Amino acid sequence: MAETIVEIEVYGIWDQAPVVSSCGCGGGGCATPTQTMGEMFDSLRTSLDASDVKERCSLRFIDVIKDSDPQVNQVRQQVETGYSLPLTALNGKWSFYGGISNDMFYHKIREILTGEKEQVKGVR
Repeated sequence: MAETIVEIEVYGIWDQAPVVSSCGCGGGGCATPTQTMGEMFDSLRTSLDASDVKERCSLRFIDVIKDSDPQVNQVRQQVETGYSLPLTALNGKWSFYGGISNDMFYHKIREILTGEKEQVKGVR
């Protein structure tokens, strides 16, 4: 069933760059590791604001050091088991980790909104 709004929660450390490793955002498409997680988030916001899904997204960054959120302890546990920040939940479901790929996020959001799986260029 298609959703009407996608709640996007990005957990990370605003002024730090992600640890360089393979990521769960599709690999190769992630922003350069010199960007901080905050800069990646701002880029994602700008990308979504310029898209057709703008009005159907709720986007929030939770700094796991500075902010209090019920999920922060779960995020810390995820990091301890090998997932790297930023860790992102779409509608409460863990979806991406280790980086932010604007294209991957957009296609996953469209999939949630339409209920149809989209073929992402270059990814099978």
